[in-house]
Amino acid sequence: MGYNMLDLLYTEALKKKSSINLKVDDIFEKKIDIKSEWNSKKIEPSEFDFILAAGDGSFNKKKFIGFNFYAVGAETLVYTPRAETSRIQTIETVEVDIMSHQYFIEDRLRNMMATFEIKTATKSFEEYDIDYYMDDGSILGDLIRPIPTEKNIPIAYKNSILRSIHDNINTNIFSINLKEEFKDLLENEEIDENTLLTFLENLEHLIALKYLLNNKEKIIAVSKTSTSNDIFHGNVPDIALFDRFTKDEGYSNPYYKKVTNEVKHDFPIEDDFFKNMWFTVFFVRLENNKNVIKIELPYYAKEEEIENIISILKSNATDGYPFLLKKAHNDVVIKNKDINSLSQIIEFIDKSGREMLN
Repeated sequence: MGYNMLDLLYTEALKKKSSINLKVDDIFEKKIDIKSEWNSKKIEPSEFDFILAAGDGSFNKKKFIGFNFYAVGAETLVYTPRAETSRIQTIETVEVDIMSHQYFIEDRLRNMMATFEIKTATKSFEEYDIDYYMDDGSILGDLIRPIPTEKNIPIAYKNSILRSIHDNINTNIFSINLKEEFKDLLENEEIDENTLLTFLENLEHLIALKYLLNNKEKIIAVSKTSTSNDIFHGNVPDIALFDRFTKDEGYSNPYYKKVTNEVKHDFPIEDDFFKNMWFTVFFVRLENNKNVIKIELPYYAKEEEIENIISILKSNATDGYPFLLKKAHNDVVIKNKDINSLSQIIEFIDKSGREMLN
């Protein structure tokens, strides 16, 4: 039986195992003062029965010759320990549709997913007396990411959109309905429709985020990964250094970031609101030998507030990670097999172009 490519890769991996691990050691060899930044401390879980919520989203797509078929979903879970009924309530939003081939399609779908997450979170605040909402990911990272295609819209036309848009986009309109809500704007044949829709969807995202941030002191953003290096200023992310050189429960010293210092562009809408925002950032390990996670609070938090947040996270954690966030992720993830099954339900006539490889 002959070798295939995967057999060859396995052989190569075994051959280079030692040399690759030496390269990994070299990456982490820079001397850093972990002890001055890390507080080794047993974290006591909060004893209060807080109403906690957590949200996550997912998207996937399948490429056909003439279009893309996509699915987007978001879920917010609400844990109500004092309720007489079920203790975990669910708020969900889903959508399946097609989208033409275009640049930045991944950005559009990711933005749509994020908007769905924000709006289900906002709805949870409207329907429940939530004490704290745990958001999956980085709010600051979302804010500082520039809007694709914005530069492709003429300034005069963009300004006319901005003058009328704020009162029309609200928490009840989802991205999937923008084409109908703003069809007059999309009739300009000189501007690509997908470019305009991308811009409108990003405006919707920013406005929805502002609504959610009215509850900013109840929001805890949790990231499993991060590329930031604001503490040690090295080529290796801070989260990787804390994870490698500490193993015990504890948390890092916080640092503070203002959005103004992070962005090199003006927000097309609500610029003053976002540029006056402060973020408190720190890392925490909730259980010995488990992964370090990154926490962002969208306000300037004092040490007492930080310790309170950590104890709340500990009270909801299993294996060093908030249970509600883990459940929300497992609930909403849309796998390749799922998007394939969904496309079979639709019974598309169009081909994906990969049939000949099966």
